[in-house]
Amino acid sequence: MAWQLHYTSVAAGPTGRAGFQFVAETPGLPEGLRSRVAPLLTYRPPPGAPLAPTEREASRFPVALTYDLLGSHRVLTRCVHLGRDYSGRHGNFLGHALVVSPGELTGLRPVELWRAPFWKDSPETALPELTEIVPGGTADPESLGEWLAGQGDGGYARLGFLLETTVRALTRGHGRLVLVAGDVEEIVRWITVISYSLPQAVALGLSFATYSADPAAASQIIVGTTPDVWLPSDLDAEVVDLTRPAAGSGTGRLARTVVDRWRRMDMAALDGMAELGRTDPEAAAALMAFCDGDVTVTRAEQLDAARLLEAGLPAWVWRALEGAAGRMEYELAAAASATGPPDTADRCAARCVALALRDPELPLPAVRLRAATRRALEPRVRDALGGAESLTGLAAVALLAVEAGLAVPGRDLERRAAALVRAGAGDLRRAAGRMPYGWRGRLVEGALAGLETAPEEVRARLLTDEVCDLLAPADLTRAPRTGAAVLNRLVRRGALGRIDATERLVRLAPEPGRDTVLREIWAGPPTPAECGALAERLGASAGVSPVLAELPGRAFLSGGPREETARLARLVTPTAPAGSAELVVVVAEISGAVRPGDLAGPLERLLDARETAGPELRGAVAKAVLGVLDARGPEFRAKVVMTASRRAAAWLVDLWLRRVRSREEQARLLEVAVRLRLGGAGSERLDAWARGSPLGSVRARFAHDPDLLRGYEELVRPRTALWERLRPRLVWKRE
Repeated sequence: MAWQLHYTSVAAGPTGRAGFQFVAETPGLPEGLRSRVAPLLTYRPPPGAPLAPTEREASRFPVALTYDLLGSHRVLTRCVHLGRDYSGRHGNFLGHALVVSPGELTGLRPVELWRAPFWKDSPETALPELTEIVPGGTADPESLGEWLAGQGDGGYARLGFLLETTVRALTRGHGRLVLVAGDVEEIVRWITVISYSLPQAVALGLSFATYSADPAAASQIIVGTTPDVWLPSDLDAEVVDLTRPAAGSGTGRLARTVVDRWRRMDMAALDGMAELGRTDPEAAAALMAFCDGDVTVTRAEQLDAARLLEAGLPAWVWRALEGAAGRMEYELAAAASATGPPDTADRCAARCVALALRDPELPLPAVRLRAATRRALEPRVRDALGGAESLTGLAAVALLAVEAGLAVPGRDLERRAAALVRAGAGDLRRAAGRMPYGWRGRLVEGALAGLETAPEEVRARLLTDEVCDLLAPADLTRAPRTGAAVLNRLVRRGALGRIDATERLVRLAPEPGRDTVLREIWAGPPTPAECGALAERLGASAGVSPVLAELPGRAFLSGGPREETARLARLVTPTAPAGSAELVVVVAEISGAVRPGDLAGPLERLLDARETAGPELRGAVAKAVLGVLDARGPEFRAKVVMTASRRAAAWLVDLWLRRVRSREEQARLLEVAVRLRLGGAGSERLDAWARGSPLGSVRARFAHDPDLLRGYEELVRPRTALWERLRPRLVWKRE
């Protein structure tokens, strides 16, 4: 609906009273509108106007066209000077008001009604309802563009300043613009240019007055006035004297973009911007500039522009955004991927992923990338992996790539992980926690490679308990130094037994660190049971380290001759130098010998090996050998001596003579001496010992065996003959 009202001074109005009053209105005017429109219907001639103007002079008084918002309605008023009223007094005017709903102005800027045909210059008594609001002869954009071009750079600079001030007042809700000119048509042109520079929806919110004799009291955003009107010094408004040259001033995105379009006479671009900026013209200008390839559009402006994107935007916008995806900041790309058509959404989603690869804290877009787009992004994944500055950053890149459906180049990941670890950059445990399933192993492999070649202090610092737990399941054979350190730390804190640790250590390439760790974890005495377990686990691998070769001898000292110890000794002996392991093997062979002759070789090897063994082990071996021979009896022992080498026989005799303690031991050793004499292999040392030993009842021991008794008598006969010669003298002396 559109309602008209006329306001003027008459002798007798509709109510019969005289003076200024509403003299006509469209029937059906909503209640209350008349009183709200009345304050807008006011007019005073410029201060310099004649007090008693002629009709011709009055016709040159500026016309005051105002546009304002009244709640849900819009009101335009046009006030023109009429000269004298009914009483002959000067100052009468006609105020013609048009009250409409916003929908009635669709497609129009209010200033276009400047010379609309429905405006009247004299009051009427009946005003019909307007069925169509036809604009007047206001200049069209093309002619205004030519007019601006004629003013040169100064005109464009002025437009930028006027537009910047207007938009600031619109967006902030305060501030005004006062235009000063001697010709109201000049003011109307600038208001028109400003209105055409704004989206139509925004222009509907721009209140203005083409003329006011009291700009300080006016409520409109843009107010025109004449040079002779007094302006207070504290006027809260930007005052622009259109009669003076324009001065340059800083402008915002909207002003710069619009001025550029006016310069190029690109009215289509202005119309396009009007399509975008229904609510935020600054953001619309930024979006327009971005689509045009303006590289000066800032991230903040892109963020504002992103808020304008919606499914109903013109197709040309989406095409432009698709082509400009590579220049987008994340927020604009995300908005375009979420609301744009499929092709634009895919390109912009790819941009989001590319930006997120640089900054993995950015979220991924909801749009699933097409297969071809994912393949095109794979080089970005490699670049992002290579540019990761920490292990956690590397893991974040891998996680993002997997979630985006992109292929992760495993070798690139390993190489970068190795480089970062080598430089000591990052928390491996935390990075592994962020690494996607299936890629943690590649991270660990890279970390192992980096640790292996890292400086010692870096490796020591990075190998925390948590990191060692992480590396423990990995194949440590590719990093023997690191592997040895990891296994050592696990053993020291009880997270890994030394049997398991040894099994893994022997698989590592031989280097000083491995044997150092083996020596450390086997610092405590090995038990025969542990030796048996090692023999089962390691097999022939038990001989790869001299540390392991020492274990059988050490276990022998603590547990004696055991099969478990001997099994390990047999494994390490072929590759280890003669020593403790050989001694243990020989003792085992001696213990298992069936025939006396079977001991000849083992005894010879034992004597060779004991030369490199310590005194404690030599003593334990000797004790073990004595125990084995003692258990076989004197006859067996004698045959062992007879079949052994001179060196071995002498060694055995020496052992027996040094350990003889009890009478029973003396008796058994005496029997060995007798049997050796009978066998033609008597030992001078043993014979001498036998002759010097107390006889006691030894003769009775051999009574059951004539050969032994005979041998015994032959052994001791020199002593017996001497006794027979001395006995008569001893008897005579007693008598």
